[in-house]
Amino acid sequence: MAEAEPFLSASWYRVRHLRLRLREHALVRLHRYRGAPWYVITDAMSGKVHRLAPPAWALVAAMDGTRTVDEVWTEISARQGEAALGQDQVISLLGQLHAADLLQGDAPPDTAELFERHEKQARQRMLQSFLNPMALRLRLWNPDRFLTRLLPLVGWLFGRWGLVLWLALIGPALVLVLQHWPELTANLGDRVLAEGNIALLLVLLPGIKFLHELGHGFAVRRRGGAVHDMGLMFLVLLPLPYVDASASSGFRSRWDRIAVGAAGMMVELGIAAIAAFVWVAIEPGFARAVAFNVMLAAGITTLLFNANPLLRYDGYYILSDLIEIPNLARRATQYWGQLIETHLFATPPTQAHPDGPGERAWFLFYAPAAFIYRQLVMIGIALFLASEYFTLGVILAAWTLVTGVLLPVGKALKHVVASPRLRRHRARAVAITFGTIAALAALLLMVPAPLHTVAQGVVWLPEAAIVRARADGVVTRLLATPGTLLSVGDAVSESEDPFLRARLARIAGRVAELEARLPSERFSNRVEAAITETELAQARAELAHEQRREAGLIAHSAADGVLAVTRPRDLPGRYLREGEVIGYALPAEGPRIIRAAIPQDDIDLVRSSLRSVAVKLAGHLDQAVPARLVREVPSGRDELPSKALATTGGGPFAIHPRDPNGIRTLERVFQVDIELAPGAPVDAFGGRAHVRFEHEWEPLGGQLWRRVRQLLLSRLQA
Repeated sequence: MAEAEPFLSASWYRVRHLRLRLREHALVRLHRYRGAPWYVITDAMSGKVHRLAPPAWALVAAMDGTRTVDEVWTEISARQGEAALGQDQVISLLGQLHAADLLQGDAPPDTAELFERHEKQARQRMLQSFLNPMALRLRLWNPDRFLTRLLPLVGWLFGRWGLVLWLALIGPALVLVLQHWPELTANLGDRVLAEGNIALLLVLLPGIKFLHELGHGFAVRRRGGAVHDMGLMFLVLLPLPYVDASASSGFRSRWDRIAVGAAGMMVELGIAAIAAFVWVAIEPGFARAVAFNVMLAAGITTLLFNANPLLRYDGYYILSDLIEIPNLARRATQYWGQLIETHLFATPPTQAHPDGPGERAWFLFYAPAAFIYRQLVMIGIALFLASEYFTLGVILAAWTLVTGVLLPVGKALKHVVASPRLRRHRARAVAITFGTIAALAALLLMVPAPLHTVAQGVVWLPEAAIVRARADGVVTRLLATPGTLLSVGDAVSESEDPFLRARLARIAGRVAELEARLPSERFSNRVEAAITETELAQARAELAHEQRREAGLIAHSAADGVLAVTRPRDLPGRYLREGEVIGYALPAEGPRIIRAAIPQDDIDLVRSSLRSVAVKLAGHLDQAVPARLVREVPSGRDELPSKALATTGGGPFAIHPRDPNGIRTLERVFQVDIELAPGAPVDAFGGRAHVRFEHEWEPLGGQLWRRVRQLLLSRLQA
């Protein structure tokens, strides 16, 4: 159990004699978050906002520059009792306000120290920007005067009437997009990454984002805030404009703050709606391509980045205001750090004030969710780009790995080994941290873990069990009743071919003619006799061929089983070509063979480290049937054994859009035959089967590395 933080501090002598007060440019407002009062201090010079709880504000408000910190703290502590801040907490609070340049004292300012602190803060901001590929910013312009001049003309758009107009645009546009969704998304990746389209997007996107940022700026100015910072940010290495609308944090009404956060997205979605109307109304050409790219740039980027609260863009600030938790991302990260330090390292808690009702649940969820989503977005974009532009994708992926994983881990390890806060618990912290790392490394690299792959297949019939037409002809009758037990060689159906009879009669007459002529020619003309012998041999061969075709008009079963015929009443009178299916000789004991399609990523495991196979039939999902692999097609194919395995039939494999048969896959698959153990439940032939391949155990690190390598290869070779 963590020890309580002491009320007194050994470092108090460093600040006790100071006479401090807030600077004149600090603006203080009283806000309510989740029903609790908080004091928000806005730095009018930098636009930054700081939030203080009532006990902390009471201390800061009492500092008038004439009394010492010790005098003020003694008076406030006596008044607040148990709610009073400890001396370490006061030192931390004063340090934060001093670093934000919000305090001034009775001593003359140290000009060199002020300049050094300013330069240090500037370097930290620049370094942080470069370390985060999602937030690289360069300040260029103060747009406040420009926004003030135009506000009388466009300010109404950021009020109630503007909301009504926006809804009138978005509703019909959304209906149009849904109606034309297949056309809009067909072959999207190739269309977007085409060189000509990339150039068009690079021209359109900055302009759209400029209007987006102006939306934020006008929304802030309409509600009385100031906007002093506009410049360029680099979103996935692409320079785009930005506006610093942090002045909205000082607005008393959370709905005003939400309106500012949503203004930019509403502007973009309004532009996308207008582009949708244009795209539907005009004929294909350059103008329609421009409209499509405007929809793409204004719609997709807004939903993927700006509207998502897991990234620190508009959606994040809207969520923070909706749930009334300012600085959600930073506080969530700090909360996780405090949990680790308090519960694992046994350090005393440092948080001056308890979290509000419900805040802890948000902190526990938000920090890991935001981290995971941020990495997935960056890796997804890197893979998407690498499939067309290899070097750019690799650079972005490496940047994401370094800045998103390696640097945070390194910073955390540095905190463990060098933080003054952990000086009394350093040994425990280092032992737990590096012990955990060693345990995870062993778990990933040394401890074998279960490994399996899954595939889908269909209940398959042996070729001998399929009764096929042996010759072209019209079926005259069924010779066996469906449902009866067949033996090998039993006749199933009879067909006729009038043209075949005519050919047989003609060829038989020709044979008879040649046979009658040959004896006389042998005595009169040996040359003619030789020719006749050749013609006779050819005619006899043709006659034998047609006789075999005539015999093939009767179809026989090549296997034992119960006869099954689809719509037997419709079969008589139907013309069948040679090889077409008449019926099936179903094995009496039920299905024995499953033909499965295995993705290329898994076939090597099936070949090299297979331990066992189990199958679940679609009609008996509660029963896993032991099975064994009996055959494998040695090379991959781009065809499926059944349409049931395609995505259109509920299977896992995407089908080529131009394949009329619906079985040609976009990726190579490998077909294997699996034999079920005796006693397997009876299921319909052609039905779906789920196959689980158990492999030799392997450490999790090896399994993860294999999947990552396969993902990279599949994307880079696409």
